[in-house]
Amino acid sequence: MQGKKINKENLKKFFAEITSQYTVIAPMKKGDKDFIYGETDTFEDVCLEYPTTITPIKKYLLPYKEKMFSFERGKMREEIPEEKLALFGLHICDINAIARLDMVLWNDPAYKARRENMLIIGVSCTPNDKCFCKSVHANVLPNICDVFLMQHEKDYIAYSHTEKGRKLLNSFLFEHTNIEIKEIKVEYNEQKHIDIHRVGERILKDYENPVWAETAKRCLGCANCTVVCPLCYCYDVVDNTYVHTDEGERVRCWDSCLLLNFARVAGGHNFRKDLKARYRNVYTHKFRTFVDEFGVPSCVGCGRCITFCPAGIDMRETLGKLGGA
Repeated sequence: MQGKKINKENLKKFFAEITSQYTVIAPMKKGDKDFIYGETDTFEDVCLEYPTTITPIKKYLLPYKEKMFSFERGKMREEIPEEKLALFGLHICDINAIARLDMVLWNDPAYKARRENMLIIGVSCTPNDKCFCKSVHANVLPNICDVFLMQHEKDYIAYSHTEKGRKLLNSFLFEHTNIEIKEIKVEYNEQKHIDIHRVGERILKDYENPVWAETAKRCLGCANCTVVCPLCYCYDVVDNTYVHTDEGERVRCWDSCLLLNFARVAGGHNFRKDLKARYRNVYTHKFRTFVDEFGVPSCVGCGRCITFCPAGIDMRETLGKLGGA
């Protein structure tokens, strides 16, 4: 890929061009030390040098709550979003999360509409002690990124994987360079490297490993880890009817397989009644069944589940006890 240079003053102009065409979602500071993804049209609000955000980017692809369709007197109206979103300043792990969500949700009409109208602009990052993106093969930039900004001295070198991005780089704001790279990759020394393939092989064979019971005793079952995870996409569906039962709507909202009622079926039976089974299911899905179907884990090693677990559970330790260390 051929890189093009943009200085910080022109980056501000580039941002203004993007806001004229898209609703921009970017990393912003919240409080003294936390960062979130939020909507802004002001470049000064954007932080391009930031640690992992609290909230995952999935909330803009799969909203916490959304209407799927409404019906009235036998006529159904599907709700398809038309908004154009630009995700500005994403780290490589979060871009990989979108690429892996695409594998699962691309045939969902609302999700597909959002993605087809979406612009993805990434930025280089500095991994912290909770990151393990190398272990889960999420440290390489996937080909869905339209523009990627790599810091170079006081400027940025911009690269593109898509036709949409290449058109943006044709702007006079970007200068030609002789810089060329084969791939964009985050290189760093992981604090704890995990052999994900070995974990996947053992996770079903060693189904009664004592690690599940040990960790379940610490786990609060609060589902905080699945809320902040950029790749947990479980949802519930509710049909709402009004005074007249011939009109209503179907709504979906986030759910979590860690919650007690998630696996409850008609008749009241719950086939994952105890927390141990629910906790084990999270890992089985992420590191075995998802891998079997799509070839990669349902995890990008962003470390949010570690950072925001109120019980102090470190996923890497659990994976290590399963033979991944």
